[in-house]
Amino acid sequence: MAEEIKSTLEIALEKAEKIGKASKEELEFFQIKEEAQKLSAKFLRNEVSDFENSLNELLKDKSSQQKKAIYQGVVDVFLKNIVLPKYEYQLDDAKKALEGLKKIFKKVPEISKICQQIEALLREYLMHKEAIYNELLRRFNAGVSALEKALSNQLGTEVKVNVEEHPQFKEEWGKIKEKLDEEYGKQLEYLKNLFRKIVS
Repeated sequence: MAEEIKSTLEIALEKAEKIGKASKEELEFFQIKEEAQKLSAKFLRNEVSDFENSLNELLKDKSSQQKKAIYQGVVDVFLKNIVLPKYEYQLDDAKKALEGLKKIFKKVPEISKICQQIEALLREYLMHKEAIYNELLRRFNAGVSALEKALSNQLGTEVKVNVEEHPQFKEEWGKIKEKLDEEYGKQLEYLKNLFRKIVS
């Protein structure tokens, strides 16, 4: 996480350098944004006891432009942690990021609804993906059992075929998953962009 944040800062500094030497103001913005990103990362790792208080401290005595940079930095990190989950534990990471977003925008009632929609979408994706995978597995297993029986009879020893390693299974699952990821990914990006618009 920290490496990712550092590289983002480096990229920003490189861009500023290409345009011309980064002004004192630009460097200040990069540093403020980086500080905000580090705070978000600490929140996600449960390393900060009072996130809201720490954020308020960071916002204190800042200009409106600096405050905007802080909010952008915080929101960027949270949104990067909201992804279509490959595994159940990634859903927990996303829930923690959503919790952070709710804390930032707690005065905006609609935000809670958007966070609920995102969480429901991620849960639905996981369940949908698992159901389709199991159905595909069942279909392939039905076809393979006859093959196993024929091979076992021919070789005189029990033969087991691992369907999940079968190239045809992998290919078909790859196509299905790609469509699923695209469909859910579009919905997720739409919802994440609502947060980006708020802080842009």
